[in-house]
Amino acid sequence: MQYWHEVKSFKQDQFDVIVDWTYETVPVREMFDETVSDIEDMERRCNAGLDTHYIARVRFMYDGVEMGCSTLGSCYAYDCEPEDDINTGVSGYLEDMIEEAESEARDRAVEMIDRLKRDFLEIG
Repeated sequence: MQYWHEVKSFKQDQFDVIVDWTYETVPVREMFDETVSDIEDMERRCNAGLDTHYIARVRFMYDGVEMGCSTLGSCYAYDCEPEDDINTGVSGYLEDMIEEAESEARDRAVEMIDRLKRDFLEIG
């Protein structure tokens, strides 16, 4: 079981939004290549606790039920904590993650309304 570290939560319309992170389980070496970064330095910095290789997640909740979720793996918090990286936008990806999770949550809510109408209002 993975432990998720909550960074922030807020209300957005009818939803409770939770933004959190967990440690990435895939080694840095398998997620980046030498053309992008200095892999050995990244590994050394992560092992020394200077940087963190992590997964970011945004969840849209309604009445305690997860309605939409977006995750982004292999995030890299350079010279900061994952919380700081998330609060500065995860290199511009956080807004996209919020939009994706909200869209999924709204679609699921409509599907649930349609199903409830069929199950409870249509008699016959």
